[in-house]
Amino acid sequence: MPEKPTKMALAVRGGKVSISPPIWPDRELKVQPGDLSQIVPYGNGIYGYQDHEGKDPFKSAPSQEASGGVMYFDNRVSREDFEALMRILGVQPAHRVNPSKDFAVFTAESERPGEDGYLAQMRVVSKFGLRYMFNALDNSEYEEFPEQELTMVEALWSFIEYECGRWGTSFSQDGQNGLRGLFGGDGDYAREELSFGFMVENDYHSVYRIWSRAWLVTK
Repeated sequence: MPEKPTKMALAVRGGKVSISPPIWPDRELKVQPGDLSQIVPYGNGIYGYQDHEGKDPFKSAPSQEASGGVMYFDNRVSREDFEALMRILGVQPAHRVNPSKDFAVFTAESERPGEDGYLAQMRVVSKFGLRYMFNALDNSEYEEFPEQELTMVEALWSFIEYECGRWGTSFSQDGQNGLRGLFGGDGDYAREELSFGFMVENDYHSVYRIWSRAWLVTK
């Protein structure tokens, strides 16, 4: 079942990010791009797709893509460093004069953060991915697909900004921001502090996922 869509995205970057519904309108699809309970596989489809699996980091890398995998970072990441990371991963290649604004955004918010491992999440899917991976667009819809006001990287960064404003950035704020106890903290020796995860779901089709989480700061 698709995750519950979150209303927090309406406030992301002053409402400049257009959020798509979890169920793609007027089209029956085998896999919904807004079903955030499903992880998009690696690959371009020519040689088949490769699931994200395996505990061996050397063998679980994508076989048909240069970039992939999951990384975690704290809430102190600067915008400059985040943008540099995105360039390294090819989310916004340095050689592009005009970064793409042709993408859809899907969001979800957990009602059980400790069990689900996240507070809120956002998936961005390029227009190319919507057309050729999910088959959510026909040729005419592909040509007429509306642009976002922001680039992919700007939209991802706006998610970080919003979550930092919503939850706070220090473990000492846990009694005020609602993180206390959500990820197993005791409020004393182990306290939750906001952090993030990022995944390259599919490099070829430009599908990316970012989510807010918490780590335990111990005395």
